[in-house]
Amino acid sequence: MDIVYDKYFDKIYSWAIKKTNNKEDAEDLTNSVFLAIFEYFNKNIKIEKLDNLIWKIAYNIWVLKVKNYIKDRNNITLDEVNTSYNEIYLDKIIYRDIIDNLHNIGLTKNEYLSFKLYYCNDFSIREISNKLNFSESNIKYYLYSARKKVKERYNG
Repeated sequence: MDIVYDKYFDKIYSWAIKKTNNKEDAEDLTNSVFLAIFEYFNKNIKIEKLDNLIWKIAYNIWVLKVKNYIKDRNNITLDEVNTSYNEIYLDKIIYRDIIDNLHNIGLTKNEYLSFKLYYCNDFSIREISNKLNFSESNIKYYLYSARKKVKERYNG
């Protein structure tokens, strides 16, 4: 599975950036795609064409996210919108809460350092790789694993 992750991460992330035009949404989309791929592999189903399967999963996850976005957007009334806080401020509060509680999530030292450098210090994957003396693929995996653990913690 690590080979698939290393081979397809950059391709799927680039595709997700083009689809979402947003770093956070692209990361979320990329994580959802790889989670679905991992789940598919755990079913032990014979895979004829890996490339086709991965892009089919990516497309289906994208369609599902768009449908959910449209559904959620159409259900929000003006009374539910709170204009006293802007989205960036709320994101900072959420990230700060997550960072403060990383030790409770069970991240490894490398996952913790990668996550903190990436999200708090705005380091690139290459900069983190150089600082921690790990390959960029390892850093991508640490970030993927950390995001997965954070999602599990905060999504129940």
